[in-house]
Amino acid sequence: MHLLLGGVHQLFSLDGTIEPPLGLVLPLDDWLPASVAATLALWRTLRGRPPAEARAPTRQRRARLVLGLRALDGRDAGASYRELASGLVGPARVPDGPAWKSHDLRFRMMRLVADASALRDGGYRDLLRPNPRSLR
Repeated sequence: MHLLLGGVHQLFSLDGTIEPPLGLVLPLDDWLPASVAATLALWRTLRGRPPAEARAPTRQRRARLVLGLRALDGRDAGASYRELASGLVGPARVPDGPAWKSHDLRFRMMRLVADASALRDGGYRDLLRPNPRSLR
């Protein structure tokens, strides 16, 4: 049996019945904190309680994610790191000549593209994980 609760939670039953008390099996893997949070959200839905507030990324984190995606789009379109820096922070901040090779801005562009590539390649799921510091 399969139920969709509140348009968000999916509940599957192995024996075809869904009657209290219900049990739950959670693997002790890297996703345990997210699984526990999802389980608590399901429990709140089953009890008719309002959902807990989602933890939104900070303004700085959102800005970095947007900048990273813009950098990745530019890189995928064939832009160099110098062109990315010029387009994202302005040409006045991009040094000329050999100073570019060791400039912090070049390395920041490289990190932005690397981080956005990791998100694109499946790391976006890490955005759903709770902050590791909150688990201590």
